[in-house]
Amino acid sequence: MRVDEYVAMDAVAISTAVRSGQVSALEITDAAIAAIESLNPRLNALVLQDFDRARDSARAVQRSAPLAGVPFLVKDVDVQVTEWPTTYSSRFFAAAKPLPDSEIVTRWRRAGTVLLGKTNTPEFADDFITEPAFRGPTLNPWDANVIVGGSSGGAAAAVASGMVPAAHGSDVGGSIRVPAACCGLFGLKPSRGLNPLGPYHGEMGGGLNCEHVLTRSVRDSAAFLDATAGPEQGAPYRVARSVPSYLNALQEPGTSLRIACISNRLDGSAVEPQIEAGLWAAAALLEDLGHEIIPSRFPAEVAMDAAGEGWAALWLIDIAALIAERTRDLGCEPGPTDIEQLPRYIVARIARMSALEYLEVRRLAHRVRLAMAREFDAYDVIMTPATATLPPPRGLIDGNAPDFNYERWAAAAYGFAPFSEIFNVTGQPAASLPMFESDAGLPIAIQLVGRQDQDHVLLRLAADLENATRWISRHPPVWAGRPAP
Repeated sequence: MRVDEYVAMDAVAISTAVRSGQVSALEITDAAIAAIESLNPRLNALVLQDFDRARDSARAVQRSAPLAGVPFLVKDVDVQVTEWPTTYSSRFFAAAKPLPDSEIVTRWRRAGTVLLGKTNTPEFADDFITEPAFRGPTLNPWDANVIVGGSSGGAAAAVASGMVPAAHGSDVGGSIRVPAACCGLFGLKPSRGLNPLGPYHGEMGGGLNCEHVLTRSVRDSAAFLDATAGPEQGAPYRVARSVPSYLNALQEPGTSLRIACISNRLDGSAVEPQIEAGLWAAAALLEDLGHEIIPSRFPAEVAMDAAGEGWAALWLIDIAALIAERTRDLGCEPGPTDIEQLPRYIVARIARMSALEYLEVRRLAHRVRLAMAREFDAYDVIMTPATATLPPPRGLIDGNAPDFNYERWAAAAYGFAPFSEIFNVTGQPAASLPMFESDAGLPIAIQLVGRQDQDHVLLRLAADLENATRWISRHPPVWAGRPAP
């Protein structure tokens, strides 16, 4: 198979071709390897490559598997892969030993995917950029001068450039949706508890974290959700599927929806004009599709403080705990260059937090969930910008500056991406969908948010918008279209 043929196919098309015998999983894997070898030296999306094992896996693929032969990459945080270490893009974990597969990895393998390697991420997945000191920056295939987004930035660059049709992302505050927005991809954060986190975690980030994928098409995201969604043993959130098949649900006729459209940030301030114009253009398109659009605002209870540290402590504490566990394992504290400035701040901040303070953060999250539920109970979907600005220049958001200041970092980070973390707090499914291009040729995305455990409604609406804009046909991967940086 030629590489240009391969990169033009999404995951559903690849698995369909493999199952029919039109092409073998090994031919697909060889094409993916060729794309990676061509593009990754420029983009730095992959930080681990295991092509010999991938070819062995491709030879053993069961053609009847739902995602048979689909090349796939795993983010270097959160989930464990038997053959590979998880380093969290941190020098402190450089010599970490591999652990047996996480449950979601087992489900990916069972579905027939072929794992080729691991993708870059900011250290401990703690930022909206992907520029770790340990692994180096990942570049955006659309424009190397702007951020690729984070924390699933390596995954986003790999998918947007055409290396693979889908890649793993984790999302504790927007880490799937923000890089998807920066790179013109579809990124779904499923309902809390729908995808497994075990067996190493019951919950992460106080329930904020979800695992899923970044894709070039809505149907690919639905197909991967079919492969992974459902309860696991010992999970604190036992969420059942809302439909037998999310992929099949895309073909079912939708109904008219009431959609709350929010154009301002949580604190009421305006977003960049091109972003707001894109949002209202999307709203007009939804009205043309028969949906009701109601302008709205976030309730006052969810406005974030200047430092953005309210419910963020729920994920800060997980990073501090991870570093503490590694410190015990090694018998020594991280050295001057072993971890970056933002995690150093996190360790010091959490060390000062009492159990009562942490309990108050959990209560704050509950109050916010309640306020959001009361405000938007009458709506089927909430629509916001995916980000408040276009992707900023690389280096503008810096979690490792020598003079690091948390308030300054938070103002830059949450000023760019204020719309995502609130829906980790509520646990609702939320997705970033590319819609338009800016004057500079960068993607402009909207965020769609559904009712808890109604992921199929969100996916169906996203598919309708994707079909209306013809985004995929108009924006091929970098291999087939845009020049690589």
